[in-house]
Amino acid sequence: MIKDNDPKCPNCKTPKKVGIKFRDINKFNIYYCKLCQNGFTYPVPKNISVYYHSNYWTSPGAFGKTKNLIFHIFHIRRIGWIKKYLIKGKILEIGAGEGNFEKFLGGNYKVTGLEFPSAKIKNEKILKTDYLKWKTSRKFDAVIFWESLEHVAKPEEYLKKSFGLLKNNGFVFIEFPRFDCLESRIFKSHWFHLDVPRHLVHLTDNGITIILKRAGFKVLKKETVFAPEYTVWGFIESTLDVFHIKSTDHFKKTKFSIFFLILLPLIGISFLIEILLMVNDESPIGFVAARKINV
Repeated sequence: MIKDNDPKCPNCKTPKKVGIKFRDINKFNIYYCKLCQNGFTYPVPKNISVYYHSNYWTSPGAFGKTKNLIFHIFHIRRIGWIKKYLIKGKILEIGAGEGNFEKFLGGNYKVTGLEFPSAKIKNEKILKTDYLKWKTSRKFDAVIFWESLEHVAKPEEYLKKSFGLLKNNGFVFIEFPRFDCLESRIFKSHWFHLDVPRHLVHLTDNGITIILKRAGFKVLKKETVFAPEYTVWGFIESTLDVFHIKSTDHFKKTKFSIFFLILLPLIGISFLIEILLMVNDESPIGFVAARKINV
């Protein structure tokens, strides 16, 4: 049973401005800190790896191939962000998965990929280590967090670590679920992108700016992102969860193609809704680019 005593914010290190936001989601609570304006999951699981199933990074069969193809297509927007600020250089990718992003960047970039020590990935080039404990003499031109910063318990410390590993005027690029978006406010505790307890922090537009500034960065650009590879299915999952329907259960009980056909009309509706949200600056996914302030 989770106690009601407000825990300390992992960024601000104090419980003074912390209050409960959502109670008992998969046996965890979500709190919100008014100081840094971000949410966080509590308690942090002692063994977070048990919540990452074996095919979290790579899905098997036709479904996995389709999923990978879709994600590869939408890497294009991320490549555009990097090339806008950085013509060439050394990049550190936190939460690199199988390291597929480097394949799309081209020869002007050298990417070093990091993952959790318990990550079930096959690419031996990916360093599986605790980022905060990682020791290296290397310096990077950019550090990227593609949908990964929300998976760590202490995001501000991760940003401070990144500051120390960056060259002068180096960049940090972050893509993240927007805890304060319209979809989140509508679905509340049913919102798919809460993903408790895998998502240990829940970042807002103002909140990401606050912790970036604390870590020594100047925000250059902040925008909402059309990311249908995440948001279309996320909207469907959120809708199903309102009615206490778990799609994963149906995938296990029926053939994938049958359940997919049943959901096909909802996929089309969801896609149109996500376009409308994007046009109105309310996409569930956000992007921020920031530069290291030299000291």
